[in-house]
Amino acid sequence: MSRFATALAVLNDMKAAGVVQEYAVAGAMAIVFWSEPVPTYDLDVLVWLPPSFSSIVTLSGIYQWLAARGYRADAEHVIVEQLPVQFLPAHNALADEALRTAATLDYQGVAVRVVRPEHLIALYLEAGARTPRRRERAALLAESPHVDQQRLRDLLERHGLEF
Repeated sequence: MSRFATALAVLNDMKAAGVVQEYAVAGAMAIVFWSEPVPTYDLDVLVWLPPSFSSIVTLSGIYQWLAARGYRADAEHVIVEQLPVQFLPAHNALADEALRTAATLDYQGVAVRVVRPEHLIALYLEAGARTPRRRERAALLAESPHVDQQRLRDLLERHGLEF
């Protein structure tokens, strides 16, 4: 099993252990499942955290669980099988929808939840994320045969987004 597949298996273990309620691979690594690969430094993972009595969002449970298994933190990443992984709590209705509708795919025999291409595009076009590189990735991804163009139009309209 490759290091990437092993890192994906760790995500499934985290979900099974209740460290996260749900996860989905997002960002440039998710594009690999839907279109041509693009260069990236890390694996972005969109997550729903377990309910908390605090209104403060903290990733400490994730970091502690991974540290107990020998994975070390490096700034905002945790190095899992030599792969920098960044955990991103769902931050709005679009991210919640991306998590809820993520596809379960297979990578070298490992089931992995991946944000669908239409939601990846929409996440790249959000005001706070809209950089030239992300607009370029959204445009590249929009050309993929895996993108349901009607679903994409509806999604962008519902969330007030555009290219």
